Amino acid sequence: MKTFAAVAFVRRAFTPVLVDRFALAIVLILALLVRFYAISVPAIWNDEAYSLLLARETPERIWALTARDVHPPLYYMLLHYWVSVWGDSALSARALSALADLGTLLLCIKLMSLIATRRATWIAALLLALLPISVRYSQEVRMYSLLGCWLMAATVALVCWARVAEQGRFAVIYVLLMSAAFYTHYFAGLCVLVHWLFWWLSRNNRPGMAITLGQWLLANLTVVVLYLPWVPHLIAQLANTTGLGWIKPVTLQEALSLVWQFTLMGNGASQASAWHLLPLALLLFCATTVIADYSLKRPFRFLPIGYFFVPLTTLYVFALFLPLFVPRYLVFSAPAIAMIAALALDGIWRRRALLATVGLLLFVVVQLNGLTAVYRQTDGLSGTNYRRDTEFGQLVKRLNQNALPGDEVIIANPFWYPTFTYYDTTGIDPRFEVRSSIDDYLKLTGRGLLSLIKDPLASIYIDGITVLDCRSQRVWWITDADLHADRPQFAKDRTPVLTIHGGNISAYLFTADSVPASAQASTYCTLKPRPLPAAQNCPPAPSATSANRTRHSLPR
Repeated sequence: MKTFAAVAFVRRAFTPVLVDRFALAIVLILALLVRFYAISVPAIWNDEAYSLLLARETPERIWALTARDVHPPLYYMLLHYWVSVWGDSALSARALSALADLGTLLLCIKLMSLIATRRATWIAALLLALLPISVRYSQEVRMYSLLGCWLMAATVALVCWARVAEQGRFAVIYVLLMSAAFYTHYFAGLCVLVHWLFWWLSRNNRPGMAITLGQWLLANLTVVVLYLPWVPHLIAQLANTTGLGWIKPVTLQEALSLVWQFTLMGNGASQASAWHLLPLALLLFCATTVIADYSLKRPFRFLPIGYFFVPLTTLYVFALFLPLFVPRYLVFSAPAIAMIAALALDGIWRRRALLATVGLLLFVVVQLNGLTAVYRQTDGLSGTNYRRDTEFGQLVKRLNQNALPGDEVIIANPFWYPTFTYYDTTGIDPRFEVRSSIDDYLKLTGRGLLSLIKDPLASIYIDGITVLDCRSQRVWWITDADLHADRPQFAKDRTPVLTIHGGNISAYLFTADSVPASAQASTYCTLKPRPLPAAQNCPPAPSATSANRTRHSLPR
């Protein structure tokens, strides 16, 4: 009797529900570990600093400033409230993205439980927990992880709606989630194509239970209505595509190597190699296996496949006419890679368990290699080199310790403004060396991250033309140039009394004591005690009429 009682106890202890709970706890712990490991090691770079500076503004200002940028405002508004509670350190700010990505993981598990077997669900959960591209952007203060969370939640709501069409609450949830996604990033539109494909395939799934055409059109129309307040800003942004100059024209190699970038990491487009196409070939094999598996219902078989390949194909075709192909814009579709692989492995497992086990181990090893690249900051993605090589934070922290009231700070590149301001605690308003016409500079400050500069005209410094504040006796020059080869006019024949290096950027301090006697009366010498008001000969601040007085072209 004792033996039978023990067996019964063991059976009760290992019921499917308890096993699933245990597996979920293990997956969540693993996901948290890989997402928060070394999360604060990379330096805050320009895009992240822009997000954090924007989050310091009021919601009304955030709405107005993002209207002059290229992204909608919802992420910045949520970040505003997040940092007001948890602070804006690298750890606390990036934690928002990490938790959003954790939410995406949970939603993917829910989606797999709706469309596949338990085994496929937990295989996908393991692969999703280790997915390198998701980990990479869960450690960045940008909107891409949040976008993935909204879209996966909307996809789960859509599947629930399709399964029980008379449940109107799923339609309402879907509309709200898709509206939130569009207010987070415009590329939510790519997921709409996936949802339309799913709706089309699900119409004949169960007669009388499918989402009707009227219901589907009403839901999509409601999303459009909720988005109308932002539409004028969207139109204005679409009318100005000059800010897309940093995006290179897309190549077929870049598109085909996207799976490599998302799993093994590294810039596959920079080195044409057949090895970079191998992950895509493997994923296509998995997709073919899933399509051929008739144990899955037709619309559900195609949902994960469409979730990855429809956005990729659409963006590639569109980018042939307008440069918009940026890998991070497709991060929301990356979880589908793990889901497709899990569905394929589950199908193979039913016939050849050993082969499926070897395949699963291969996927895990590949992802561990990608995670290594993320932690070593060798993933080749946009911003990684800056986060690794430019120790701007350490430089500005040391400047904070050595700066005095009344110091001038001149930054050689205006695009460093967000990062400088994020780390700066001196309260000094920096000036920017303008290497183009003033008109071009003012146009740049009218949009994007430079729109955060409060008084663009007063912040202009043109080397050899603009005279610095005559009251200043100390000037900090922040540059990535060789001081011996590109010394500014006010520093001619002077030796900096202090040099601070931050990776490939340096800050040089020039003081009045470092000015030789022969240079004391120089036109551009402003490093001397302030004369009486009547004796001052300071020229006025530059105006837009100085537009053609240039030195070089402004780096973009």
